[in-house]
Amino acid sequence: MNKPKLAKMMDIADVTSAKRIFARDYVSAGVPFYRGKEITELHRGALEVSTDLFITAEKYAEIKIKHGAPEEGDILLTSVGTLGSVYLVKSGDRFYFKDGNVTWFRKLAGVTGAYLRYWLISPEGRAQLQKCMIGSSQSAYTIENLKRMEIPLPSVETQHRIASILGAYDDLIAVNRRRIAVLEEMARGLFTEWFIHLRFPGHAGVTIEDTADGPLPAGWAWGTVSDLVLFDPRTRVPRDGEKPFIPMGHLDTATSLIAEPEARTGNSGAKFQNGDTLFARITPCLENGKTGLVRNLPGPDGVGFGSTEFIVMRGGRVGPAFSYCLSRLPAFREHARMSMSGATGRQRARTDSVADFSIAIPPTNNLFERFEKAAWPMLELVGQIGLSNARLAAARDLLLPRLISGQLSVAQAERELEAA
Repeated sequence: MNKPKLAKMMDIADVTSAKRIFARDYVSAGVPFYRGKEITELHRGALEVSTDLFITAEKYAEIKIKHGAPEEGDILLTSVGTLGSVYLVKSGDRFYFKDGNVTWFRKLAGVTGAYLRYWLISPEGRAQLQKCMIGSSQSAYTIENLKRMEIPLPSVETQHRIASILGAYDDLIAVNRRRIAVLEEMARGLFTEWFIHLRFPGHAGVTIEDTADGPLPAGWAWGTVSDLVLFDPRTRVPRDGEKPFIPMGHLDTATSLIAEPEARTGNSGAKFQNGDTLFARITPCLENGKTGLVRNLPGPDGVGFGSTEFIVMRGGRVGPAFSYCLSRLPAFREHARMSMSGATGRQRARTDSVADFSIAIPPTNNLFERFEKAAWPMLELVGQIGLSNARLAAARDLLLPRLISGQLSVAQAERELEAA
């Protein structure tokens, strides 16, 4: 297979090819401005990115005329700090990005953007990217090294077919991610309606009474979440042999899903069991939303251990759906953030302060039980869909290097996809 250098096939933009954006250019709303963080979120399949930076439509139009802006089929590659996240610009995308942190592959000739994306994330592409890296304390890819990379180049028709096969898996994964987002939104919305807005089933027939801390339905009382949830409960994890270990990096920022645990010896760190919620207490993980619901740990007890920076939340009077939905409540997370202390850059939320969050508590457990019956099946389905996505991703990742290298014919891969 022909292997031309990338420099012969596209323009790889350096920092002088893009218009610098200064602090004075930012506005509260408008055309989103992406940094490496946002490109990494897109690379990982986020349905939405968390950018809080924008430029005006007028500034974007000015930049696009003078310097160009990412267009459909272009590739963006994070090149400083978190390296190697790849994003294929789609039709309708409208954003600008931080020059210097992201390399822009544009004006492609003889190679399709979709094929280039898959090659960059293939083992061969990753190996070549590794050779482009410089620096130790602050790693980066250099433009000149990126231009020297050689890419295997089948015909454009074959490139389209390869991207279509791999894209079919990605499309299924994306559909599942949207299903997960909807299910999580439904469970969290139900929690907010019943226990925060106090619009629980039958609320219309309940008298509202004034209390020193605000109005409450008759029979309800103000308390703290420590009255309902166990924080860092004692959990026995065997010392001997390998056991499931969940590092901080395995938690998601937006959903309850946790990546497959590692196997490690020892038992030092946070200890938990199936149904527990893991709540990141250290900056910036807390602010970024890292939280997860423990599922599918093996063994009769379903226990494991993980990062020392987890606060473990387990239902006491309430169930696992309540504990998890509480952990995602914006007011609860802000309360945790405000409790943080310690040196700059290593601040941690204090468990006793987090557990002191004020909440309205019904007179009996009946409402908690009704909530679990309604919300837990949604979160169980989230876990099942997450497992399905893991299998789809594994199948795609097995196909990717074989297709890119030519080891597997496109026709055979198409038959495998149809069977899948």
